[in-house]
Amino acid sequence: MRVEYRVLGPLEVLLDGSPVAVPAGRCRVLLATLLLRANEFVSTAEIVERLWDGTPPNLDRAGKTVHMIVTRLRQALGSANCVRTGTGGYAAVVEPGQLDLLRFRAHLNAGEHAEATALWRGPVLANVSSESLHRDAVPALAEERLTALEHRIGADLARGLAAELVPELRVLTTQHPLREVFWAQLMLALHRGGQQADALAVFGEVTVLLEDQLGVQPGRELRDAQQQVLAGEVPGRAVVRHQVPRQLPTALPHFVGRESELDRLDAGRPIAVIHGSGGVGKTSLAVQWAHRVAPRFPDGQLYADLRGFDPTGAPVNPTSAVRDFLLALGVPADEIPLDTEEMLGRYRSLLSRRRVLVLLDNVRDLAQVRPLLPGGTRSLAVITSRNRLQGLVSEGAFALDVLEPGESMALFAGRVGADRVAAEPSSAARLVQLCAGLPLALAVVAARAMLDQHPLGMLVEELEVAALDALDTDDPLTSVRAVFSWTFGCLSPAAARLFVLLGLHPGPDVTEPAATSLLGASSLEALDELVRYSLINCQYDRYRLHDLMRSYAAEEAAARLTPVERSAARQRIFDHLLHSALAAVAKSDPLRQPITTPPAAPGAVVLEFSTTTDADRWFTSERAVFGSAVAAAGEAGFDGHVWRTVWAIRHFLLATGRWREGERLQRLAIAAAERSGDLEGQCRARRGLVSFLVPEQEFAEAEDQLRAAVALDSLRGDRIGLSNDLRGLAFLLGRQGKYTDALEPLARALDVATESGDQIEIASVAASLGFVHNELGSHAEAVVWAVRARDLFLELVPDERDTVVASNRDTLGSIYRALGRHADAEANYLRSAELQGALSYRHYQADTLVRLADLKREQGSFDAARGHYLAALEIYDDLGFAKADDVRELLALLG
Repeated sequence: MRVEYRVLGPLEVLLDGSPVAVPAGRCRVLLATLLLRANEFVSTAEIVERLWDGTPPNLDRAGKTVHMIVTRLRQALGSANCVRTGTGGYAAVVEPGQLDLLRFRAHLNAGEHAEATALWRGPVLANVSSESLHRDAVPALAEERLTALEHRIGADLARGLAAELVPELRVLTTQHPLREVFWAQLMLALHRGGQQADALAVFGEVTVLLEDQLGVQPGRELRDAQQQVLAGEVPGRAVVRHQVPRQLPTALPHFVGRESELDRLDAGRPIAVIHGSGGVGKTSLAVQWAHRVAPRFPDGQLYADLRGFDPTGAPVNPTSAVRDFLLALGVPADEIPLDTEEMLGRYRSLLSRRRVLVLLDNVRDLAQVRPLLPGGTRSLAVITSRNRLQGLVSEGAFALDVLEPGESMALFAGRVGADRVAAEPSSAARLVQLCAGLPLALAVVAARAMLDQHPLGMLVEELEVAALDALDTDDPLTSVRAVFSWTFGCLSPAAARLFVLLGLHPGPDVTEPAATSLLGASSLEALDELVRYSLINCQYDRYRLHDLMRSYAAEEAAARLTPVERSAARQRIFDHLLHSALAAVAKSDPLRQPITTPPAAPGAVVLEFSTTTDADRWFTSERAVFGSAVAAAGEAGFDGHVWRTVWAIRHFLLATGRWREGERLQRLAIAAAERSGDLEGQCRARRGLVSFLVPEQEFAEAEDQLRAAVALDSLRGDRIGLSNDLRGLAFLLGRQGKYTDALEPLARALDVATESGDQIEIASVAASLGFVHNELGSHAEAVVWAVRARDLFLELVPDERDTVVASNRDTLGSIYRALGRHADAEANYLRSAELQGALSYRHYQADTLVRLADLKREQGSFDAARGHYLAALEIYDDLGFAKADDVRELLALLG
């Protein structure tokens, strides 16, 4: 028998993993009071104060009532009873491992702050009604948690984490605005993530807050953080060379049973496979166990939903998943091998040296999962699938069946409350029976029971009517469809319509703006209603349908919506993604030539972005949606959306090194443009494809695509597009070392750009000519073109915050260095490094710093050279670039 008591969240008692119903009211107050002072006798007088919130009846009557409450509590706890009677009081006698509060403090004493904070499940004793308890005892516990969080985040910063901590710290500073430590940590996390301007903006925000609220100035810790940002200091960053990902989804609050399965997972085999039907609880089991053993894997936990049985028919490509894992493990995009086998080898090699838990959810087949298995024996993989995956592993695989009747009832009672089950036991039993032991169905029925608060017998009658046809079968999946339809029938009109429309969304998840676009009206209340009824789940402001639920929604969309309604909804969601992506790329790549785009349909939400960081963050969060949306748009006949959306996300895919994904999407774009006879789309898509072929050194096809684009733009009379094509051809030749050959297309590009009168294109051609002439050694010619480009760029982008502008500054630095104009070279190198840092292109910033250091070394300014080499080394080390070793050799030569 295993008993567990929990107070770091709602009060819970678990007996062999199943919840024990603790009666509400004074029984819960009594148990909570004793557990907060576990293994210590609490006087009857103090208990009386707690039970009656300081206004008890006469002492004799109160004492008798306390005795009755203790008796009732003991009866309710049964085998889990921990209440002991002593002289003049009572105690909760528990083992150290049985109470989460004792485990929390043990972790704190051992300096294990991550393990300590992971035990918290929400507000302390959220389901215990006691004003005095929440006034006198709970605040001290909340302070312990906040202190532990400060230490945990401080340790994460010391280990080299940065951007991963920003969302959590923004929440903490909102919840605890006067706690200066969280503000200081937020500044450092932003700074280490390359967002110095945002870090300093945070300092300004908290300064105003403290002045307004308390009339004080920032304390020492905040001022120290400000100085570190201003000085570019990041103490301790070189200590760790890799990130520690924590990607596990949140564990369910009500988890019951599965003890034998948890024991099998505890066996610790390198690979464990959980297979079973949809909705049977495979993911819940895997996530529950993963959180329980997370401390065994100090190098992190990786998670991927591979969408093997997603009704959109778009399972995740394992190569794409591996790339995401490598990025999460701290490998910079530029350092991830292009060759698939090399990439997989890098992934397996990393995991063979680290202790990482890899949770691979919703796997389709062996071909999808094999590349994702970790190498060596230090890491462990847990796999969930509807497929048995025969041939992968034998001793580590097991089937997950539906819940036993007792477990089903425990899950249902844990959600709706033991009191309601006890009041209508036969109706509760019938509801559980109708769910056929399927946890997903139980969750939906329990949510309905909690929200409607009708007698359970009334709900039985409704469900039996809805499920009449299903009751004649033994198929739980048929029964769960009936459960879905029954719950769907009680939704408000807006929520019901949104649920149906979600069947049209390409997946895998949806944001509130996307849902609003589908609905053509505000969706927040409808989303909340769907969450309350457990028809969708919400995590990190993204809403996801279980794949069974998605299939059901798609069926309803086909049955309930007219072709015109389906087309209009798809138009709105595709417009939301396209026009939001166009707004984001305008912020990330402001000098990029625009495309012809029809306006967004009424009702489609178009997002706005205030900073490049915001735009890049949005691209990252929507990447999986874009892949599915492009394919869905093509299948639905929205060919214009296909090529335009791919054009808009090209910058992000290039910046993150997603060559194969970009190539696949560009080929879809070309096909869509050809189907619709859209010549502009064909030109843009072909030129875009070249961007992904060149890094893969597929030069022959890249040249064919560019020459086809040249022919099409010539036919269309698009001079700006033609100039862009010709610049692309020169770039392609330069990548092959054919700089002399590159001059001819650049000369043609200059003529065409000049005829067009477009200043952006003229400046871009001039910058390319400056670079090529410099590579050919024609420095006097090069400086003319590069200076011309610089002056034009200054007119177009006065703050110079654009990657092309920063690159031209670097070119100028190299030209002036070759001409012996060292002061001009240094000034341009410094400006380029400053811009690249502000634009978060830190690897280019480091390259420029190395060139600047080389210049200072040639001049004999060894201290200055050493400083620039060290700055570059810090960036390379932080990014994990192999170039760091070259810089160390240069530093060694300096002595």
